[in-house]
Amino acid sequence: MADYFKTPGQAGTGSPRQPDPPPNFGFSVARVLHDGADVFMHSVHEAADGSDVWVTMSLVRRDAAGLMTVKRQVSARFTPNGTHNAASTAAESDSRLEDEASLNKAQVRAYIDLVIEGGGSEHRDAFIDRGRFVSHSADTLCRADGYDAFAARRRPRPGLSYHGVDDVVGEGVYVAVFSCFDMDGATYRACDLLRLEDGRIVEHWDVVEEVAPHSVAHNDDA
Repeated sequence: MADYFKTPGQAGTGSPRQPDPPPNFGFSVARVLHDGADVFMHSVHEAADGSDVWVTMSLVRRDAAGLMTVKRQVSARFTPNGTHNAASTAAESDSRLEDEASLNKAQVRAYIDLVIEGGGSEHRDAFIDRGRFVSHSADTLCRADGYDAFAARRRPRPGLSYHGVDDVVGEGVYVAVFSCFDMDGATYRACDLLRLEDGRIVEHWDVVEEVAPHSVAHNDDA
């Protein structure tokens, strides 16, 4: 997975990162999550020539007047891989749980505290369903192989330093986590979108983007 981090702005390809930004038009919104004043958007910018597409995950904040501003946004190139692509999904929300989003957000926060930041790998199976897990990240296979690669990328290790979680938003079975970390001397912003079933993570998408270190301020929680 080292190649994934050394070519930020892409989804794990070996080609150099292109300097051009993602397009402002020609994109499709794959899903939208509403969480109070926050709106999370998972969008895919289609390429007319069939080349790599752009994936963008955004957090939009509404103020008291109803005006919206982009609070966080992470974009990266994505190369579709078989049946797993930038916006595919295995299931829709289960509306039977009245407070499903709050429960799922609490579960994801517990996973971050115990496994990601705490390094408690022995707790992973309590939060991720190995048998049903699917990752849509490039270079990550589905189910058991995808589970192991996902966990390996997130485990605490030399050269990887987390700044912490900036925001966690969710609706129904979906939870989006915005975070920032340093890896081998470079600084990255990331957004992980997770789908949960029965309190455990069963599906995963992410976008990782390299940024200048000074752009990570962590003081915009208003």
